[in-house]
Amino acid sequence: MIDYQISESPVEFVGALGFDTDVQGWVTPRRLPDWTRNQFADAGIDRMAKFPAGVRLRFATNADEIRLEVLVSKLVITGESEVERPAAFDLLVNGQERATVLAEHGNILRLTATQLEGVVESVEPGAADLLIFAGLGDNEKEIEIWFPTTAIVAVGRISATREIHPPAPQSKKRWVHYGSSISQCSEADRPMDAWPIHAAQLLKLDLINFGFGGECQLDGFVARTIAETAADFISLKLGINIVNADSMRERTFIPAVHCLLDTIRLQQPTTPILVISPVWCPFHENVPGPTLLSAGGFYSEERPLESAFGALTLTRIRTILADVVQKRTDANLHFMNGLELFTSADKNHMPDSLHPDSFGYRLMGQRFAALQDSFIQTI
Repeated sequence: MIDYQISESPVEFVGALGFDTDVQGWVTPRRLPDWTRNQFADAGIDRMAKFPAGVRLRFATNADEIRLEVLVSKLVITGESEVERPAAFDLLVNGQERATVLAEHGNILRLTATQLEGVVESVEPGAADLLIFAGLGDNEKEIEIWFPTTAIVAVGRISATREIHPPAPQSKKRWVHYGSSISQCSEADRPMDAWPIHAAQLLKLDLINFGFGGECQLDGFVARTIAETAADFISLKLGINIVNADSMRERTFIPAVHCLLDTIRLQQPTTPILVISPVWCPFHENVPGPTLLSAGGFYSEERPLESAFGALTLTRIRTILADVVQKRTDANLHFMNGLELFTSADKNHMPDSLHPDSFGYRLMGQRFAALQDSFIQTI
């Protein structure tokens, strides 16, 4: 085997804009650049940026076997999601799905909500995994290893039975997507089930995924990052996290959406942008946030009339986003109703009434690709 430290190898990280490297050379990719960290309001966005949804390794080789050393940190949320999700890595050979390998060990990253300290993070240490992808043949091939959406990943060494070479230049059109946990897709059983990844495969697009669980809050540093990331197509799936956190009223949400679009347009004046409203969520269609959690799962509560003025529901957000797009008279700005991707008819694939399951995410990806295919061919 020919052995490489990942940071000193010809391997390309795609979908990561920053990296944390420890003293032993383990590299943790992050989906936001280093400069954004000084602008974070709390640890939530930093944590979710380290979940490598859409991050993958690209390289070329004629090796029959590839080994990748990883240390995963699987997310467990006390009282909500006590069962750790599988950390699956998908191997693609020349763009075709070839194998899925699970990291069986790893750390447990536990989040616990407290009244006094907010969300408290703790780590229960575990062992590293050696992932083995074998029987690949001795022909020269382009390799992609897609990281799980369910766990933070640190990478140690990569080895192969033959030399590893830099990948061929990317020829696909680039799609930059921004969204919430429903775009991060931590409920997906494997990377290829995450709806933006599945849609990108169907549409033959090079995906950069800014889906951040709970953290799609129209942050200025994300707007600037999107603006500075070269794209052929941009989509912005907005609204659910604003309601979940009850973080904006109508008065602040409308100009914040305009500001997000203005920031992108300063750098990318003609790039096609698709604004997508929220998918169906039963307890927030007509009831505002915040999202509450009990032993029975997620829910929301009606609020007194005197405190409800301007509070946002998903129904209202869909109307607002359609109106924002219409008022801007931008020929390259488009609107999609999120109910075209996932609606009440799909409720059997939304077990917690908030997030689709793996099958539901694949449905979303298929529907998005079918709706956008003819448009993508024109850009």
